[in-house]
Amino acid sequence: MRVAVISDTHGNLPALEAVLAELDQLGPERIVMAGDFAFGGPWPAECIEAIRQRGIPAVRGNTDEFLVEVATGGARPAQVDDPRLRHLDNPALAERYRWCAARLSADAVAYLADLPLRYTVPAPTGAALTVVHATPWSAHPVIAPPSAPREQIQELLDRAGGAALAYGHIHLQAQWRLDGRLVVAVGSVGLPFDGDQRAAYALLTWDGTRWEVEFRRVSYPVERTIAALRTSDMPGAEVQVRVLETARPPGT
Repeated sequence: MRVAVISDTHGNLPALEAVLAELDQLGPERIVMAGDFAFGGPWPAECIEAIRQRGIPAVRGNTDEFLVEVATGGARPAQVDDPRLRHLDNPALAERYRWCAARLSADAVAYLADLPLRYTVPAPTGAALTVVHATPWSAHPVIAPPSAPREQIQELLDRAGGAALAYGHIHLQAQWRLDGRLVVAVGSVGLPFDGDQRAAYALLTWDGTRWEVEFRRVSYPVERTIAALRTSDMPGAEVQVRVLETARPPGT
């Protein structure tokens, strides 16, 4: 059984289309979207719709939660304990969230609001694969390679159950094995942070005894997304352009 896990499209439709085209060729048994559909790119609604049209199961990301909060006037607030992770406390970011939320239909907002925190892909003998955005308990914590302590990885696996966990959020690709179980950071389709502009995702395979991972990269017309950002009226568009050009986090 092969499962493709994609994540963090961030409104970058050309990157998402390129990945989906490759997956049409590879033909995995299942595709799962690990959240952060819309915020940051010029095609927020289109990225949501592309996933929905294909019936791809998905979980919600941290930016999805913030978009719902903005779009509903705080009716469904994101539960974030760490104030450093509260994007909406930053005026510039809050303005960008409002721009993005204004381009989503009520139906798209309701779709994001109803997404679960986790999705489980069953496998024989209890060796399930759990897909989340950040952790099984919240879409916000950062579990980052290469220095994530063993205790963090242990907690991820224990609270997920099963034999493997895949997540997005950090926009990097990495894997850890712990006592025969696997944790995979699948990377970002629309906004990689590792210096490689190509869209990133992961292909996980159950070989009958354990989960294995193959990290995939797909070229797409980055310049099309950059041009669309520059002709949009999105606040902070040049910040996003710089991230796309460098494939590095903002401010680096």
